[in-house]
Amino acid sequence: MNRRSGISILDVVIILLIVGVIAALVIPKARMEKKEQAMMACREQQLAISEAMMRFYTTAGDTSLLTLHEKPVEPETTEVATEPAPKGKQPAAVVDTTTPPPRLFTDDTTLLRPYLDAKYSFKCPLDGQEYIIIARDSVFYSISCQNDGHGQVIRGRATWEE
Repeated sequence: MNRRSGISILDVVIILLIVGVIAALVIPKARMEKKEQAMMACREQQLAISEAMMRFYTTAGDTSLLTLHEKPVEPETTEVATEPAPKGKQPAAVVDTTTPPPRLFTDDTTLLRPYLDAKYSFKCPLDGQEYIIIARDSVFYSISCQNDGHGQVIRGRATWEE
């Protein structure tokens, strides 16, 4: 009898086939998990930017857009008419109530940065594309990701939660 000890070519081919089948099953699942984690991180960032937008609006508001195309508008004042003061007395005080300019949302990321944690950025973690931030007035704003399926936040409400 002539028996050889060791691994034959057939054994190596079978082992390679088994490793290939396992890799074919595991690699797509790992890629999908990575995409899902990036999507969740993207959505978390969009919500954080939305919260920063609300904090900006309630504390400062962007009034620079009001005077973009026209001369600065003087605030409205209301004066209380005073009667002429009798001789030797001071005239009554004039009450000046100024109406503050309306607050607006902003799409300027430099104005939003102080209201946002340092770990958040204005880019999608999956591919690094910038978010589309639209701020029209004191009523509407939206934060959108350019990747399909990541969703957007409109006026503080996430579209993926509906």
